[in-house]
Order: sequence, then structure tokens, then C-alpha cells
Amino acid sequence: MLKKSKLLFILFLPFTLSCTTINLQRKVEPPIKSYVKVLHTVKITECLPEYSEMCPKGDFMSMGSGMIVNIIEDQTIVITAGHVCESEIDENKISKHEQEVNIIDHKGSHHQAHVIKATHDNGMGSVDMCALWVPTLRENGVDFSMFAPRAGQEVYYLGSPAGIFHPPVMPILTGLFSGDIDASNAMVGVPAVGGSSGSVILDMNNKMVGVLWAAHNFHHVTIMTNWHASALFLYEVVQMYTGKTKVNLPLIKN
Repeated sequence: MLKKSKLLFILFLPFTLSCTTINLQRKVEPPIKSYVKVLHTVKITECLPEYSEMCPKGDFMSMGSGMIVNIIEDQTIVITAGHVCESEIDENKISKHEQEVNIIDHKGSHHQAHVIKATHDNGMGSVDMCALWVPTLRENGVDFSMFAPRAGQEVYYLGSPAGIFHPPVMPILTGLFSGDIDASNAMVGVPAVGGSSGSVILDMNNKMVGVLWAAHNFHHVTIMTNWHASALFLYEVVQMYTGKTKVNLPLIKN
């Protein structure tokens, strides 16, 4: 009987230790259904006569990441980086062009998106951010954090670095917030490459604290919009929407 009891103890011990290890792991529930991949297409159809022979006619596509953010009730607003949804065109050479933005949701479905507001970084308060209205997409979004992240705080993002996205699966990458570097931006230690731009940086409570928009050659040094400048951008988006009924943003002063 004693030998049998010892055997049972030995058999059940690894199972008990395994359960304990799993329970001790830090877990989050990533907002997978709120993530979208952003596709931006520039269609160039005509150039000025003097540049006709060198005119780059055709469709040119780029991609990035984005996320649904709850800022306007009953409206699906996707937040991404400014350069992801809007390209600068040399109008001194190109006379006719169109720009189109589409998103791919977690089911793999495509939706047309409309640019509400897009700005670019200047290091003095203007941020590389874009707000897209996607009327055919109905999914819950994330909220903007009421608190700015602190240096050393753990953050993470859902994104499509190098275009990687197998709906509903996308890379989930973590790192540490380093701190603000100017009036527009902050540094964060998360890996990023092309395709990561536009990813919403989340705290461990799944609250938005900024938008990833640039990466250093050393992939774990990444630039994001800082919390304060991001909040001001979102406020401006809400102010542009005349039918607003509910705003999910912290009370801060411009």
C-alpha cells in the first residue's frame, strides 16, 4: 500500500508542478478582433507633359497595422500611422492620382476605409497618426488609457511586421516603455520592422497608450506617438465628428 501511494505521488507530482507553472505565467487577453491590417494603394494615371516619359503610372501598394479604438459611440474608427494611410505625392510631376485605403479584419474580410484625419510627425506636438472610418466593420474596439505609461512599464502590440498576418492570427510582441523623447514621440523597446507601422501600443490592461510608427536599425528600439500628443489627436478627431454622443478619452488640457 505504501509503495502504491508513493507511485501515485510520483505520477501526480509532475502534473501538479506543471499546473503551478502555467498559473504563474503572466497572461493577457489580446484584442484580436479589434486588430486590422491596413492596405494603402496609390493609383497614378497621368504626369505633366514634360515628365510623361518617366511617369510612374500604375498602382503602388503599401501596408501597415491598425486597431479599432473606442472614441465615438456606434462608429468604427481605426487608428493607424499617418504615413500608412496617406502618401505624399510630387504634384510638380504627377498631375492625376488617387489614393485608396482598405483594411483586412480578423476574419480575413476586406473593407473600404475613409480617412477622417491624417497628420505627420514634426517633433513639436504633431504626430504620425491617422483615423479611418470603416462603416462596414462592426467589432468592439479598445479604449484609450486614462494614464500615461511610466518608464519600465510593460507594453505590447498586435501587428503585421513584414506583412505577416494569417487571420485571425498575427504576431503579438512585447517590450518596455522607455519614456517621452519630445512633444510628439516616445521610445519603446519592442521589436518592429516594416509593416509594424500603425500598430497601437497597449498597456497590460489592453488600453491604448500610443501608435508605433518608426523603428531603428536595431529592431528593439522603436518610436511611438506619446500619450499626451495621441490624446490630443483623438480629441481633434472627435471634434470633427458633429454627431458625437460619447467620448472615451481622459480629461486633459491642450
